Amino acid sequence: MEVMGQEISEELQEQLKYVGISFAILVVLLAGHNLLAPDSDQKVGYTEIDVQCLGVNAGGFCLGMQKQTHTTYNYDNYTEVEPGTANFYRRVESELMMQAYNICDEKMNGMAWTDEASYRNRTATEWMQNENVTLLPCEKTFFRPLPEDTSS
Repeated sequence: MEVMGQEISEELQEQLKYVGISFAILVVLLAGHNLLAPDSDQKVGYTEIDVQCLGVNAGGFCLGMQKQTHTTYNYDNYTEVEPGTANFYRRVESELMMQAYNICDEKMNGMAWTDEASYRNRTATEWMQNENVTLLPCEKTFFRPLPEDTSS
């Protein structure tokens, strides 16, 4: 093969072929990543998710890689969410799973921890009767204790 009056060896042709294949695979992976990433900015509770294009933004399609950044507002001045809302149930799940994290150990399995954990004067077993609350078994939690809060 001749390029600009220079002969290219078969070895170089082979290497260029592999570089081209690698580049094509990279482009396919970036396109797949961009299809899975949300296209627009989102606001969830006190968290905003901004989507930025690292590359060329061609009419709403990113030629490059989309990157998400998360910003949380009002964390220090957090106020209690209204009972019955979706955020309230996420708070219930978080509080109970934090307790499960400390209760579960390598000998405990399943949902045995739910009788020991409570939030707002209701055990985790009682909270699970609400269709809006989903809790995980011990097998899906970690078996190491969190440090105790010594700020009080």
